Amino acid sequence: MENVTTRMSEDELDVVERLARAKDESRSEAIRQAIRRGAHEELIRIALQRYRDGDVGMRGAAELAGLSIAEMMVEANDRGVLSNYDEVDLEDDVEALR
Repeated sequence: MENVTTRMSEDELDVVERLARAKDESRSEAIRQAIRRGAHEELIRIALQRYRDGDVGMRGAAELAGLSIAEMMVEANDRGVLSNYDEVDLEDDVEALR
């Protein structure tokens, strides 16, 4: 594991300390888990925004988010993203699954 340093405000440190105490774990582990969850969520958010904007299809969004197409479709559905999924996207996705 590589060490990474960052500067944090007192408010940010307070949040980290409260999180670590609430989970009864080290501050380092609390930070790692929060970053994993936050980064994963942010990737999904960006992928769905690019999908909404028409920059990527569902497959491209899934790749960006690190999810399968099925998982990305569930995320899109759960978040109320209107589908602009068309026949070309379907053909591309079927081809990708072969």
